[in-house]
Amino acid sequence: MGDAYVWVADVDARPEEAAELAGRVMDWLEEEGIVRSELTHCLLGDELGRPPGPHAASAVTEDEVTALAACGVGMEIERRVYLCAEVWTATCPHCGATAEPSESGPDMWTREWAPLLDDLYAWFGGTGPGSGACVRCGGRADFLAWGIDPPVAVAHLGLVLWNWPPLSGRFLAELSGLLGGHRLVTARTTV
Repeated sequence: MGDAYVWVADVDARPEEAAELAGRVMDWLEEEGIVRSELTHCLLGDELGRPPGPHAASAVTEDEVTALAACGVGMEIERRVYLCAEVWTATCPHCGATAEPSESGPDMWTREWAPLLDDLYAWFGGTGPGSGACVRCGGRADFLAWGIDPPVAVAHLGLVLWNWPPLSGRFLAELSGLLGGHRLVTARTTV
């Protein structure tokens, strides 16, 4: 079994407030004992993160957070598209058309639905509006309005927890409250 991570995207955070909100979140996680205060090499790659604290289990759905070589929390303060490694489907909120996964080949979806992926990439690159157009009806909707499963989010602030179990609903509600009631989108994926 490979490494996994949980991501939480704050879809309401504006770029100009993301750094301040990230500091607020990390201070709270440390105060609650969910993470330790020291930065270590507990994430995959070269980035530093915070390892689980003595009360890390209070944030998850399981009894403990097992500390593996890569087991920590990092904040991302940049324009990001958060998604899962699994193949996902998207349903248009206007007409109900569904992007079907490709049967074979390197494409995530059939080529017909490539424009929706192009819209995601355009947002990530700073040139897109944060919405996707349906190839069937032409309707455009915010990415959150699309029925995407597993979830996809576009955000300027995200929390990434490497090799943590799924987060509890209580923890996510407290985190949203800390962020002023911001909407959070979360998922767990393997790499």
